[in-house]
Amino acid sequence: LDQTVQLLDEQLRELTPAEAGLRAVSQVLAQLGAQSTQIESQSSAWEQEGAPRLAEVTAQFAAESYAPQARQLLQAIDAELKVIGYDASAHDATRRAEQAGRSADEEQRALGVARATQASLEREIAEMEGQIRSLQTETSRQQTEHDQAVARLAAAEAEAPDINAARRDLFNLQEQEQRLRMELGAAQQLVLVLDEQKKRRRAFQSEREELERSITQFKQLERAFGKDGVPALLIEQALPQIEAKANAILERLSGGGMAVRFITQSAYKDRRRDDLKETLDIQISDGAGTRDYEMFSGGEAFRVNFAVRLALSEVLAQRAGARLQTLVIDEGFGSQDALGRQRLIEAINLVRQDFAKVLVITHIDELKDAFPHRIEVEKTGRGSSLRVV
Repeated sequence: LDQTVQLLDEQLRELTPAEAGLRAVSQVLAQLGAQSTQIESQSSAWEQEGAPRLAEVTAQFAAESYAPQARQLLQAIDAELKVIGYDASAHDATRRAEQAGRSADEEQRALGVARATQASLEREIAEMEGQIRSLQTETSRQQTEHDQAVARLAAAEAEAPDINAARRDLFNLQEQEQRLRMELGAAQQLVLVLDEQKKRRRAFQSEREELERSITQFKQLERAFGKDGVPALLIEQALPQIEAKANAILERLSGGGMAVRFITQSAYKDRRRDDLKETLDIQISDGAGTRDYEMFSGGEAFRVNFAVRLALSEVLAQRAGARLQTLVIDEGFGSQDALGRQRLIEAINLVRQDFAKVLVITHIDELKDAFPHRIEVEKTGRGSSLRVV
């Protein structure tokens, strides 16, 4: 559409000089027509008035019929002149010759002027007629070119789409271009934002890699310090010693009838797995066989707890390079039968040399005599009171 409009504009610009020339020729033709009309009017007026008058004057001059009153007066004067002896004929001839010469001279001059004017007008008319013919030829040529240009313009307009529709389409295309430019600007802004986001992403990726390295290190530390890491190794190294000491103490408490065993690995329930899982189970054996810790009564479980805790305390103290100074036993006798209590007291007496102080807390009165020193606590109306025995 832009190319078609541009082509039509070029054709219109090409026709503009022709239209200007046509207008100029039309103006000149109008001026020449006006002058020709004026000349024709003057010629017609001359033919109507001047030429007949010239013929009339010429005829009167030839027939000497002009100015009758003046001629009669002149004859009367001539008669008087004859009376007085005046040569009227000579005078009259002279006068007539003078008057005739005067009027003829004037008429001759007028005729010469008229002839000169007529010749000039005829030449001017001839020139104007030539110019008119030339202008008519030029006008015909330009009219032909104009008609051809109009025909080409009409053909071009017929072949070209509707200019109004083309303008509407052009306006719509301009609006679409403006909208696309706005979308392009928005897209460019998004590209800038995406570039900035890419930079941030690279920075975040670098930070993520750094964090992943830190996480890997922390996971390694977590595994190292988790139950399967260093503590597990320490436990695996310490368990045989703790197991031996616990069995030694438990042998005293049970008369050799109970022994403890620590299990650190067990099979998965899924039989398809060949590896073992890390665990810490306690199996206790007695005269009835080997059972889990949960299968024993409260008194038996207390003996196992006492033996394991005491063994664990001794191993920790030994590894720390220190000596256990105090052993505190809070209750624990209520779940034991008489034989169990007696064996627990014997076990306490057996390990008492390993501690600077052994404290036993109990509410059972029959155990008071089992220990040489005790602190009795009694409740009164004013509060609790202590008494060292």
